[in-house]
Amino acid sequence: MSLGFSHNMMLAVYGTVWRIARPVLDRNKRLKNGLAQRLVPYGWSKRAHVWVQAASGGEAYLAWQMLREMPDDQQMTILLTSCTKQGIEVLEKAREWAAKEKSYLDVIVNYFPYDQPHVMERAVEMVAPKAMVLLETELWPGLLTACAVRDIPVAVFNGRMNPRSLAGYLATAGFWQRIRPTMIHAISDKDACRYAALFGEQGVYTMNNIKFDSVSVENATGKNPLVGKVIKKNTPLVVLGSVREEEESDILDLVIRLKKARPKTSIALFPRHMERVGLWEMMLNGAELPIVLRSQITEPPAPGTVILWDTFGELGFAYQLARAVFVGGSLAPLGGQNFLEPLAFGKMPVIGSSYHNFQWAEGIIDEKLVYSVDDVDGVFDQIMRILKRAAKPETVQKRFSTCLKDHQGGTKQVLNALWLMVKREV
Repeated sequence: MSLGFSHNMMLAVYGTVWRIARPVLDRNKRLKNGLAQRLVPYGWSKRAHVWVQAASGGEAYLAWQMLREMPDDQQMTILLTSCTKQGIEVLEKAREWAAKEKSYLDVIVNYFPYDQPHVMERAVEMVAPKAMVLLETELWPGLLTACAVRDIPVAVFNGRMNPRSLAGYLATAGFWQRIRPTMIHAISDKDACRYAALFGEQGVYTMNNIKFDSVSVENATGKNPLVGKVIKKNTPLVVLGSVREEEESDILDLVIRLKKARPKTSIALFPRHMERVGLWEMMLNGAELPIVLRSQITEPPAPGTVILWDTFGELGFAYQLARAVFVGGSLAPLGGQNFLEPLAFGKMPVIGSSYHNFQWAEGIIDEKLVYSVDDVDGVFDQIMRILKRAAKPETVQKRFSTCLKDHQGGTKQVLNALWLMVKREV
């Protein structure tokens, strides 16, 4: 497929920007992990039927959910990629799970290549997928161009696009329209309308968010590996999950106030990005708070300790043990983080007023299963109320389970669409 002179000129400019930025990117703390793979060396991947790109940890769990629901008669090779170390860790766990539970699937996990056009051309040529899947908001010019040139269908699943992003894309609408995805399944009518404004209505659909499928009240029971090893049984615990950099000063203030009001209540602090752990350790020590890194725990610390979580993949287990939960990314104008998981454990989470990235879950908020407050003072007051009298977990789970039934099924929808792409029926 020929994309025309103007497109090739814009792609050349894009490639020049990459060449200028590469020396800086190569030294970036988050990107240095897997740098060799990002450059697509010889043997980076073998051919795969499907390539699924998941930007970070959250999207990686969506990819894992797709593996879970793949039918047993589909023998294929699947390449899973991510841009971050956290995403790769989740995908590796998904690969190990698939090796045991879906042995007919051959799953490969790699870091996502730099989108520098010649690097991405080499990657797409090496993998030669029958279909390319981008999860949520992954629109990469180099990748989309390489797929368009080779007539490889591309799908955006669980798609979302905010007004600001749309405005940026519309500034070069002609460029994007020449490499438009084959199909887009967006998680809301508003997101679908934004994609349609950029690409046209053809091939744009709405779907239920895959995140609802990955949450199960039934799976929220059973033995918790943290009990007796990291946290003493029946220890009063507040979990501050997915805390973002922009709200750190508020959360530090919250921790100090909670420790003063409830000195025997332990606090589990989960930074959203692991590179913030070192700074958090300095801030907590500077406030003269009793802290311990999760990775250094050999036996449960005394009640009242602040546990700074520097390992990935245990947030759900902490939610299960919590008396009260705050989910971050919501006190600063960041759009929020996923607050569904604590609900599966029967814990009604506290969030700030910024949750526009989760407007697809407004029905859950409307059902008053989530406490949305205006500022850190509101977070403190609500957590204190919960510590005094929390809702019964079984009651919360029952209400949440009823809400889930109306929002699930998105994974099956996109898998059906994926098989049509693989078979080249779209």
